[in-house]
Amino acid sequence: MQAGVNLEFARSEGLGLDAAMANAAEAGYRYVEPYAYSRVCLPVNSHFVLESVTPYNHVNVDEADAARLNRLRKDLGLQFSALDAHTALLLPQVGVPYVRRVIEFAAEVEAPVVMSDEGPLPEQWMSLGQGFDILCVSLEAILPYARSHGVRFALELHNALTARPDMLHKLLARFGKDALSVNFDTGNSFLAGNDPVDYLRGVAESVIHVHVKDIPAWQLPDRGKVTGTRVGVAAGDGVVDLPGVVGVLAAVGYQGVLSMECDTLDQARRSLPYLRRLFAQGSPRGLP
Repeated sequence: MQAGVNLEFARSEGLGLDAAMANAAEAGYRYVEPYAYSRVCLPVNSHFVLESVTPYNHVNVDEADAARLNRLRKDLGLQFSALDAHTALLLPQVGVPYVRRVIEFAAEVEAPVVMSDEGPLPEQWMSLGQGFDILCVSLEAILPYARSHGVRFALELHNALTARPDMLHKLLARFGKDALSVNFDTGNSFLAGNDPVDYLRGVAESVIHVHVKDIPAWQLPDRGKVTGTRVGVAAGDGVVDLPGVVGVLAAVGYQGVLSMECDTLDQARRSLPYLRRLFAQGSPRGLP
């Protein structure tokens, strides 16, 4: 197992991508994960066009210089563990082109994984079953495209469908673990009301990337009322059973990256030695 860091800490620190990567390297990380954005313009009819905007991203793949970014990460001794491409896969006309463009860029910068989630389910007029069917439409367009570019696509636990183990198991059975993979988010699964260790046991063999998100005690009143959150606190400062999570991963021989999702650079720095201790201990608490 390898420790990585999601570059979300750059938001609170006011850092651009280059500085965030440099700070991650200085902190001792060798794997980083930026949030990638791609503009989507969808002409609906002759007088109505939908265009995407973003209040924040680490890299706009339509404008970034992939060759320069490759030189930078190599100079810093970094690799991309994944590109984070959160969009709305329940809106296939938006989500599919968005993720496909990020997949193209991922191949250019040697990022092995692109991840996204289904986006919010409009519960007022869409059932879980209908959402499942629409998500399958998006995945049918994305998964072969990822394979054709030498990239793996992972579905992240983040919204109403993926917050439920039964629905994620149904998706994995529908597509097969060789096609559809999982980015397991410890904090999102916890806040949705699950036991992350139990949830992980059921999908561990499909996991190719992990978000380590430790949830502070003050967020406990939200548990079961939300399906996720942007970031957590430093690893070990919250209430999530991270030793149990590492134990489950060790039991299935997981060799991938656990990417730390926290709000500040100080939290990222303090998380690394904690994660390394967990890896060294191979905590038995999560073992079956």
